[in-house]
Amino acid sequence: MLYYVDGDFMSRKHVERGMITLHPGGIPHGPHPGTVEKSIGAKETGELAVMVDTFRPLKLTDHAVGIEDKEYFKSWLPEGEPARN
Repeated sequence: MLYYVDGDFMSRKHVERGMITLHPGGIPHGPHPGTVEKSIGAKETGELAVMVDTFRPLKLTDHAVGIEDKEYFKSWLPEGEPARN
């Protein structure tokens, strides 16, 4: 689980302050293409995020399910690639 506290989140596009993202075990994830290259030579990022790794799966509350961003999955697609249903 990642909680994006504040700043300009250089590793992910379409992430805003206060968002929480869940990354289930076994599903690879990482920065968007180009962000590693963009970070070369940088001394700091100006962002604050908290990562929580758990030993057991987290369970979503009804409230959390109700505020889910149904479009978030599209942030993992390469720019310009349409989502397939």
